[in-house]
Amino acid sequence: MGWIEAEAGSTYLLAAPPQEIDQHPCCFFDNPACDLKDKTPNNSVMTLKYVRDPIHGYIAITDAEKRIIDTWPVQRLRGIKQLSIACLVYPGADHTRFSHALGTMHVAGAIADVLSQTGEISEDDHQLIRIAGLLHDIGHGPFSHSFEEILVKHRGLNHEEMGKQVIKKSELADAISEIGYSPQDVVDLVFEKESAKKRYLHQIIASQIDADKLDFLVRDSYYTGVEYGRIDINRLIQAMSVYQEDIAIDLKALYALEAFMIARYEMFLAVYYHHAVRAAEILLHKAMDHAHEIAGFSTFGSVEEFLRMDDAYVLTKLRTLDPSKFSNAEERKAAELAKQMMGQLDRRQLLKAAYQRTVHISDPYVARLLSDEVVRKQKEEEIAQKAGVDPEYVTVDVPTLDSIPYYPRDIDPMEIPVFHTTASGKRELVPVSQYSRLINVLKGYVDVVRVYTTKEHREKVERAATEVFKSLPFAAQISM
Repeated sequence: MGWIEAEAGSTYLLAAPPQEIDQHPCCFFDNPACDLKDKTPNNSVMTLKYVRDPIHGYIAITDAEKRIIDTWPVQRLRGIKQLSIACLVYPGADHTRFSHALGTMHVAGAIADVLSQTGEISEDDHQLIRIAGLLHDIGHGPFSHSFEEILVKHRGLNHEEMGKQVIKKSELADAISEIGYSPQDVVDLVFEKESAKKRYLHQIIASQIDADKLDFLVRDSYYTGVEYGRIDINRLIQAMSVYQEDIAIDLKALYALEAFMIARYEMFLAVYYHHAVRAAEILLHKAMDHAHEIAGFSTFGSVEEFLRMDDAYVLTKLRTLDPSKFSNAEERKAAELAKQMMGQLDRRQLLKAAYQRTVHISDPYVARLLSDEVVRKQKEEEIAQKAGVDPEYVTVDVPTLDSIPYYPRDIDPMEIPVFHTTASGKRELVPVSQYSRLINVLKGYVDVVRVYTTKEHREKVERAATEVFKSLPFAAQISM
């Protein structure tokens, strides 16, 4: 992505690219609701530059944003794929966290433009919101969620906790301070729901319909070639309003809201938790888990050491592991297993799903099974014993991180405020389920339980898993 620079010579400089600029709320000078063109931080000259994005067209970049973008923590995101190794299943899915960060910044600014009509959003708030959108994923490690599972397990750190540290303890802190903001203000806006001075500002970045989701659904759909994520972003943004400190959606945009709900659900099943995508993720996770200490994936001592790691770093470490160099038997065994699994990934020798069940109902037993690693390990050992195979070749797989799209462990993940306007012009909240049976169904509980194994053990593991999981409550078996 290259910069298209503005001409010098005016208080606020706009470099409008050739007639290709898209006409939607995200374009500063095309949107009548946007008054940013009359604002210059600290009364200084502001130059806009442009990045051509396949999803949103031309994305405008301010001087302040460029200062942040050109730091190493942000540039590092170019080396981290948005969908980890989903490209082994969807060859086009090699887009990065960097492009998603720019897209989220862009959408966050568009939402702020619209909300400024019903909420108090100052010039400083507007710029801070865009920076928050840019940095919302700054704490992701290599291969995103796969690596996050390693950090959560061995360091008790998720990408949000790492994001706070990166913003406050890297060169980002200096860059943010130089443009007139506090790193803590950015942290509060992105990660701290209760600390946000205005709740609706935080909801632009993190809520049930936020800039993050509105970008990644269409972006991931575009790059995978899957059509499910094609939603009307502009209609949803235009329908947003501030109601009692919360972002609410106008009932008039119900169809766009339903399409959004369907897109999240279908993308979860078709892309994020596709059986082959997860098969590859499991191999990668196991390889990183075996090597987490000997390769230094979880032993970094500073933010700078964490920021050295991207996808290429991890792949190189795994591919170059030499078990013979480890005198300790346990470390040598870990290196052998990690190298073996990396070799399987490189040759696309993926694990096979021997058993699958989709659960659409909440049940305490199922929830505990899905969220408790100890319980899952017990089930793996039980299945392995019944099948007569090594437990190393049996994996019970379920979504375990709340940072994945459409996290199924949220019993009611899609509680979105919806309002309608009365004849007198007064806005009132309404229960969306009263107007849409579809949304009422889609906002419920959904989860996927799979058991993976190697090709040669597939039949035995299938029989064993079916026997082990037959004890699940009847209500949980409705979607077998």
